[in-house]
Amino acid sequence: MKRTLISVSVAAALAISFPTLAASERGMDADVGFLDEAMQFGGHVGTSLEYEDKVTDGFNGTKKKERTTTHEVFGVYYNNARWNLSALYGLKLENREQKEPSYFENEDGIKQLFSLNKGFDLGNGWATGAIYELEYTRSKVFSPYVSGLRKSLAEHSFRPYLTYYSNENNWGFYSNLEYLYSAEDKSEWGERTEEGYSLLFKPYKRFGSWELGVELYYQIKDNEDHQANGGINEISDFTEKYIEPIVQYSFDDAGVLYARIRVGENETRNASNSGGGNADIDYFKDIRKATLGYEQAVGDSWLLKGEYEYANEVEEKSKLAGWEAKNESELKQHTVYLQALYRF
Repeated sequence: MKRTLISVSVAAALAISFPTLAASERGMDADVGFLDEAMQFGGHVGTSLEYEDKVTDGFNGTKKKERTTTHEVFGVYYNNARWNLSALYGLKLENREQKEPSYFENEDGIKQLFSLNKGFDLGNGWATGAIYELEYTRSKVFSPYVSGLRKSLAEHSFRPYLTYYSNENNWGFYSNLEYLYSAEDKSEWGERTEEGYSLLFKPYKRFGSWELGVELYYQIKDNEDHQANGGINEISDFTEKYIEPIVQYSFDDAGVLYARIRVGENETRNASNSGGGNADIDYFKDIRKATLGYEQAVGDSWLLKGEYEYANEVEEKSKLAGWEAKNESELKQHTVYLQALYRF
């Protein structure tokens, strides 16, 4: 899943940081109606635009160019501190253009994001909760071989989380365990499913205007891809891990500058019955990614954000196919992200 109007980890932090958390432990107040409690909320509405440009110099010695534009037309975030409950809905339009020396592919889609977060205050700086998120995409693909091929993709994520923060020592952590499942219907191109688990741990420490942290991540996943006639394209196991140091500085005028550097790797191990010449072939990828961003509050209601990201991924495989020219595939990616929120 790509970025939302507000990252889930931040949403969780917002949901558990209000001083009225004690009210959520009492449950519904008999003297206050359900509708009255439901209307005691904060949140935001907003929009965002993301432009992604990437070039892959593949194993076959040719370059594949892709440009993806994602416009979040509308997003709304609801947070009820009395219930310790938050929800998010986003509507996005996405356009992807892919070009190779002898092939092209264009895809236009509509994405809808639904997210629900219920938190519980444990006292003494501890909090827990769970997040369910669904991103559903419907799109059409155009290429020399198909015209308007319909695709649908449903990505589910369930994340129990645990957080801690010490006001006395100005340090804390965010952690979550994730179950993820995605199902993609590609019409005459077949179907693909992915199912797995991930673990994230992010400790951080504040020093006045500075905040230093590091994000540690590990994922395992099973992939299955079948043709429309039942033939097997891919049966594989996937693992990924990374470490991402984070530095953040808060200015006196409600501005925040942050930088992240990710170093990681992933591995895909194909089964003996994988198709497409990938039977018993393993792929190994090194990941390097750097992000620089700035957020600025404007007045009491607006929040503006801009972010630039550069990624470099180098992949090798355990055995080359006969038509492949070299044992290295390199991706270079540039991403620009802009966002505007109106808070209420």
